[in-house]
Amino acid sequence: MDRWTLLASMPRPVNHAAGATDGRRFWIFGGRGGDNVVSNGYDTVQVYDSVTATWATSFGSIAPLPQARGGMGRAIYLNDEFYVMGGETATGAGATAANVYARVDVYNPATNTWRRTRDMGVARHGIYPVEDEGRIYVACGGDKVAASKTPVMEILDLV
Repeated sequence: MDRWTLLASMPRPVNHAAGATDGRRFWIFGGRGGDNVVSNGYDTVQVYDSVTATWATSFGSIAPLPQARGGMGRAIYLNDEFYVMGGETATGAGATAANVYARVDVYNPATNTWRRTRDMGVARHGIYPVEDEGRIYVACGGDKVAASKTPVMEILDLV
């Protein structure tokens, strides 16, 4: 089977969102709307259930992302929780003077709650975190809003 299949559209279209799967559902955190320009982003959480082929959102019963933002990169699913890190904003609260975030928010879908864990050492956006044996690796990204880059490599050691 080498083909694409169109699914039900997302309730809120976004770009620059964080996404990951728990093995059954596809979770999309934050992001921003409109053209590919820096904005404050959304706190929306959207979940596609592949069994029922339906969407659920933080417009309903799912707890919203604690800090609205876009540009986070990939979310990590580890130990039954989602890690959403970094991001950028135009004028959102809690960002650095360069309008990027160091924060790491952790969502537990079983309890529908968020908690904040240790921030990244360097705030940045446009990252692509990966997990290996209980460690979350974050390399590079932009250390100021919009087009920027950094050689920083960090590990969040959860073991």
